Order: sequence, then C-alpha cells, then structure tokens
Amino acid sequence: MDKPREYYKNTYHHLYNRGANKDAIFFDKESYLYFLKRLKHYKNEFQIDVLAYCLMPNHFHLFVKQKTEDLLISKFISALLNSYVKSINKKFNKSGTLFQSKTKSKPITDEHYFVCIIKYILENPVKAKLVKSISDWEYSNAKDLLNLRNGNITDIIEVKSFFSIRRPND
Repeated sequence: MDKPREYYKNTYHHLYNRGANKDAIFFDKESYLYFLKRLKHYKNEFQIDVLAYCLMPNHFHLFVKQKTEDLLISKFISALLNSYVKSINKKFNKSGTLFQSKTKSKPITDEHYFVCIIKYILENPVKAKLVKSISDWEYSNAKDLLNLRNGNITDIIEVKSFFSIRRPND
C-alpha cells in the first residue's frame, strides 16, 4: 500500500522519476525542450514554484513549492508526465509507459537543506560525467542561477535567497 502524500500550501518537495528499465526518457533535443515547455505550462496552471530542475537522459529531478491548498503537486506532476508521455508515444509511434513507477516525492522541511537539494539536483550531469561543470548542462536551471541565461521557469530571486540563509556553525 502506498503511503499517503501530504501536499499543503507552502510545502517543498523533491520530485524525481526515471525511465522504465532505466531506459531513456529524453531522446533528442526536442524532447528535452518539449518537457521544459510543458513544465512551464503546468507550473503556471497549477501555481507551483519550480526552484530547481535537471533533466537527465534517463531521469529527472524537480524541487518544487506548492503555493495553494487546492492545486496539488500530485495533480501538477500527473498532468506534466501524462502530457509528455502522450507526446513521446505519438512522436516515436510507441505505446505504454515511459516511466518506471509513480514519481517519488520527498518533502523538504528544513530550509537549511534547500541549498543541499538544489546543489544535488544541479550537480547530477557532472556526477554522471556528461559535462565538466553544472554551467555546461543545457537542461537544468544552473545557467539561470549563474546569470548565464535568462530562463523563465524558476524564480531565481527566491532560489538565490536560500543561499544567503546562515547555516548553524557558520
């Protein structure tokens, strides 16, 4: 039995999922860009703040904030992934699931951990040896945070504010 998920106004969650059988979920530049386009659309529709994202060839990570009581993260991620899977199946003449399982969701309640989760998400391509620096990966919000691109998916001011929070023992 699945444990109940608790989504409330002003809660933060790390969402992640990977391809079925650890297979690719992004097949070309257009599939990455389409996912980002749908991410922007559904974050606006469901009034979700996206604070960090990274799309990898066979998985993705999102750090999000729910801003209302009624528009739930669970509905947001369901709409996003259903839209994406339908598009990929149509484009590549496939059917069935693309993702391994239900999207994982970890509530993040400690503001001091926000920096750690953002770094973890953005360093994924470096750890996977796909690039040498987080600024080299096109499919995350790292370039936006580093002022190398003017992206419009994440709230850069809010994200940068996390990095100014003093940690214990600092």
